[in-house]
Amino acid sequence: MMRVSTHASLLTVSALALLMAAPAMAQSRIQSAADRVAADNAPLGVRAGSFLIIPKVDVEGTMDDNIYATSRNETDDIILTVRPEVAVKSNWSRHALNAVANVEAKRFADRDSEDVENYKVAIDGRADVMRETSIGGGAALERKHEDRGEPNSVASSKEPTQYDVMTLRAGAYRGLGKANVRLDSEMRSLDYKNGVTNTNALVNNNLRDRNEYQQSLRAGYRFTPSTEAFVRGTIDTRAYDFKGTNANRSRSNHGQTYVAGLDFDVTGKTKAQVFAGTTERNYSDRGFKDISEATWGGNVTYNFSDLTTFKAGVNRGIEETTQGASSGFVATDYTAAVEHALRRNIVAYAKAGYTENEYQGFAANQREDTMVTAGTGVDYWLNRCLKAGLGYEYTNRDSSVVNNDFSRNRFMLKLTATY
Repeated sequence: MMRVSTHASLLTVSALALLMAAPAMAQSRIQSAADRVAADNAPLGVRAGSFLIIPKVDVEGTMDDNIYATSRNETDDIILTVRPEVAVKSNWSRHALNAVANVEAKRFADRDSEDVENYKVAIDGRADVMRETSIGGGAALERKHEDRGEPNSVASSKEPTQYDVMTLRAGAYRGLGKANVRLDSEMRSLDYKNGVTNTNALVNNNLRDRNEYQQSLRAGYRFTPSTEAFVRGTIDTRAYDFKGTNANRSRSNHGQTYVAGLDFDVTGKTKAQVFAGTTERNYSDRGFKDISEATWGGNVTYNFSDLTTFKAGVNRGIEETTQGASSGFVATDYTAAVEHALRRNIVAYAKAGYTENEYQGFAANQREDTMVTAGTGVDYWLNRCLKAGLGYEYTNRDSSVVNNDFSRNRFMLKLTATY
């Protein structure tokens, strides 16, 4: 099996990506009901030469009946979230350059230890070198946090775990008649902040700091304007800063995934993708069990009419974990949603999801979680500058780990102002 042995080889592939040529694939003509309503009510923006500047601010109030995602002694609270954002988009006939900057502040009415501030600054671009040939790339810097109840969140931490993510991407796309090829490269650096428990014991999150390198090569062949078969191979490395001791092992690992699939549009009403293949992860420390599994996925968007859309998706793959003796977990996600445009400025929706997380390792009785989610809501565009939304979300986790089950109800009221 091929493994990526050094960072240098990965960076070399990244450099090659910038030298290759590649165009963007033909975009599907099919839009969902929500996408059409959003397009009809898109903000005007502020024109600055050949750029469009779009300022926006979201204000959201949430009532959460289990903010700590616990199985007993649930704590409820009201959360105010404010997200100002500025996006800049080029308006050129060829090439593209975009940037975005936003801040998110969450404030809890009673439990201010849960307050967090996040941000994101990102830029990306594309150069159209020649017909059916383009190269592109981007960079982003983000401050994020782990929501209570996420698979890798540390339940004993007094405050939500915050971490910084730096991302660099490069890619190239080349059309060759009915055939095309795409090469993508990505590097992510994750830096987790230490925390403390309620008894002021250290939660050492430095063990989770790592760099992730991923290279993907995709080749496609378009039989018709609306049907394309493809194969894709991906190699990646997760290199942890912590190299391991007798008490703690390094989780550094290498992975590879190979799939074949099909993209297609049908009768102007349906667009879909299906794929299947194999995926594996191999761990540097023999104390962690290697994982080799089948992978598959797909999604479909079907328009019953211009007003009603059905969406569904499934995805199965190996996810990273830093929990206990588990090396990783195999996640299988199923989703479904319905959108309906009540009017040209009002969209109602309902959604549901089911997730199975199967943790892998040598120890007996490895953790298994199942997650059920459901939600509904409505979005109402008062005009191009103002949108109001009302929503509800339900989450339930059933875990083989004692006291790891939880259920949660969230009610949201949201107002978006833009120009």
